[in-house]
Amino acid sequence: MKNNLIDKLHKKLNSVTFKSLSKEVYTNAKYNFKFIDFGKSLKDLLKVNKENKNAIIVGGGPSLRKINQIKVLKTYKKKFIIIACDGALYYLLSNNIIPDLVVTFDPHPTRIIRWFGNTNLKKKDLKKDDYFSRQDIEKKFNNEIESNKKIISLFNKNARKLKIALCTSSSKLVVRRLIESKTNIYWWNAFLDDPNKKNSLTKKIFKLNKLPIVNTGGNVGSAAWMMAENVFNCKNIALLGMDFGYYKETPIRATQYYDVLLKICKDKSKIRNFYSTIYNKKLKKKFYSDYVYMWYKKCLVEMINNSKSNTYNCTMGGILLDKKIKWSTLEQFCKKN
Repeated sequence: MKNNLIDKLHKKLNSVTFKSLSKEVYTNAKYNFKFIDFGKSLKDLLKVNKENKNAIIVGGGPSLRKINQIKVLKTYKKKFIIIACDGALYYLLSNNIIPDLVVTFDPHPTRIIRWFGNTNLKKKDLKKDDYFSRQDIEKKFNNEIESNKKIISLFNKNARKLKIALCTSSSKLVVRRLIESKTNIYWWNAFLDDPNKKNSLTKKIFKLNKLPIVNTGGNVGSAAWMMAENVFNCKNIALLGMDFGYYKETPIRATQYYDVLLKICKDKSKIRNFYSTIYNKKLKKKFYSDYVYMWYKKCLVEMINNSKSNTYNCTMGGILLDKKIKWSTLEQFCKKN
């Protein structure tokens, strides 16, 4: 019964997500158009990888801190192109690692700014949204006001060294923060729907700004992988902190989409129907995931199966398994490539 529910949700998720976000995405794209000259186009990075380096994608999943392969990353960082998801930036900067590129595209009006430090955050704002305080994505964010001050300071210190792949769907707060801090911005558009269709939103936004279109797979980690393959032309790509799931001991309330699922379900006693247990045969360990993460995983797997590059899952946690995805520790990947 549960699997049938999950399958139905997967089929509907793409259209539901598109309908719920399309207005916000287009509004942001129109607003951001006037700031395009504050950055460059993502296509300007196409010829950056002249040394034919391979890439390491750093996502913000729970394994990033739980397994903590930071010593290996520090040892080999100059050998690879390091692409960070926005949610992993604080972790990297805290460990004195400047990624070669940071990817951000979620249009949420108030949440994503926190990865870069919200200079206007007040205690009253925290009462409106418990997204950070209840999750396990970044424990240091649980003390929100104090951690926000630290990320502001850390980000300001490193801003001019950072290259940010900034999607036109990003919120006003994020765009303003990145421009004011003088980061190096590289604009791009998200692939939202079939551009060949008459009323395509993807085509509409492209006509507005003529910026390159990237297939995101619905999440920032997959977007980062796509850039590693198609922007930097990397032949070998390692994934770190790309769990697409949760450790069994993680309370359901601490999962990323709990608040969304609660609105859909309304009955707390039935909310577990939106989650599934998955056995990781490589680790011989069980994890669990929600229908959103499972859809994201499905999208990334399809992208990888249609690619020419080699993808290595070095996460050492989570549910991302497939025949074409090689399983490896980060150290093994770095020594081999």
